[in-house]
Amino acid sequence: MTRQVINGDMKVWDVVQQYPETYGVFRQFGCPDMRKGMFAVSAHFMKVRWAARAHHIELEKLLDGLNEVVATREEEPPSMRH
Repeated sequence: MTRQVINGDMKVWDVVQQYPETYGVFRQFGCPDMRKGMFAVSAHFMKVRWAARAHHIELEKLLDGLNEVVATREEEPPSMRH
């Protein structure tokens, strides 16, 4: 089981800033590009659970995907990280 580093109460912007590799997971699940436009503004205050609800994504599946990509990063040697 993947360790839960990211939870539904974290802000989307904080997650993407701390773990840039999660950006692709958000996009894969159907979230809009939160690096530009009004979504960039809303990502600063929108919690992951709110984003999931707004975009009709099952929260647990989104969290599993986000935490899986973070766990993969933590398994990589420091020289291989982004």
